[in-house]
Amino acid sequence: MRVWITRTEPGATRLADAIEQLGMTAFRAPALRIEPREVEAPRGPFDFALFVSEHAVAHAASNGWSGASWRGCPTAAIGAAANAALQARGIIPCMTPQADAASVFSALRPLPACTLVVKGEGGRDILQRKLRQRGKTVVEWEVYRRVGIAPNIAAEAIDAIVVGSGEGVRFVAKAWFGDGRDASTPILAPSPRVAALAADSGFTNVVATLGANPAAVAAALVRLPRKHSRERELG
Repeated sequence: MRVWITRTEPGATRLADAIEQLGMTAFRAPALRIEPREVEAPRGPFDFALFVSEHAVAHAASNGWSGASWRGCPTAAIGAAANAALQARGIIPCMTPQADAASVFSALRPLPACTLVVKGEGGRDILQRKLRQRGKTVVEWEVYRRVGIAPNIAAEAIDAIVVGSGEGVRFVAKAWFGDGRDASTPILAPSPRVAALAADSGFTNVVATLGANPAAVAAALVRLPRKHSRERELG
């Protein structure tokens, strides 16, 4: 089975390694590019800080943030990769890595008076809205932006697709259907929300994995029927 990894680095390489350990072939061609933004760090103080991704940690650091910033502020991350990135910079997260912003909100008790969310430009605002609806203050620090890429897949044999975000789905669908590809090719999404976006984009065989981590994606790939690979071999 040949799997198209549409995610950005460094997660794409970690996922490719996990896929190749299964005896499958990983084809890396991102649908998005991450561009840093030069934005001065907010001064604080804050009662809670959330980093929404590994990119958020890395690009906050490139803007001058360090483990000493906002000393004593409880800090957490969405996803295992972002959680590990915090730990690598000397931060002990105040909670286990959460799957999404809704999970973070459920785990926040009592609700902080002032929260910092470190994120990419735009993006979802579930946590921010929930906190503001309860009269809390939220500061957003947007340290990177996502830019769509038109990946060239015309000469590539692909049996399954892995997407990492709702934004990525749009560019994957444009490349896939623009090349006249089969809508029933399995596409793996990290959440029900992204899976629904993939279905809305025209894919008919959508699988929501239990998160974006390599182990969850690899487990989902193993469970896929090998119909597409067998047809190619017989053809």
